[in-house]
Amino acid sequence: MMLHRKTVSGNQSFQAPWLFRMRRPILTILVFCFIHIAPNQSMASEKERLVILPFEIIDNIPGPGSKERNEQMLKNLTTFIGKKIKEHELFEVVTQNRVNDLVSAAQLGTEVHNCNLCEFDLARQAGGDKVMIGWIYKMSLLILTLHIEIKDVSGEQTIIRKAYDFRGDNEYAWSRAAKYMVRDLKSMIAQ
Repeated sequence: MMLHRKTVSGNQSFQAPWLFRMRRPILTILVFCFIHIAPNQSMASEKERLVILPFEIIDNIPGPGSKERNEQMLKNLTTFIGKKIKEHELFEVVTQNRVNDLVSAAQLGTEVHNCNLCEFDLARQAGGDKVMIGWIYKMSLLILTLHIEIKDVSGEQTIIRKAYDFRGDNEYAWSRAAKYMVRDLKSMIAQ
């Protein structure tokens, strides 16, 4: 490689002809990065906002102390699902404390999944684009089902409805069903 000597205003400098030929490919790469990478970064910051309403339970075999136990497990499940959805960057998840406050203030007097479209009003108040409602159906101590519905707030329609059977009435089994649900949700959203 040979460098050419040039005199500019009395100073001596060196120019490499190969450097000038490299300008076009470098410029092309920069333009490509700007066009293809910049929109992806802005799309990541513009994820739809998901409101996760507190999960509920239909318990066919209530026992002593099961109400308090179920309430704590449902609270943990709701928080866990929000955390996993956020980790997988599926949605921007609305703060659970805000959602819980709105649900308490609404004084529904019934389960959210039976509240006759109140989920849309709650989601709008929380600033959500989508709303998730969910419940556990407990047939026995061994056989349970996790139900979820995700609804579009503006169109007021259900876009995802799934049920996940699982075994075991304990936090490990509940969280395992939730992990599977989030993994399944991730593949559904990717399609």
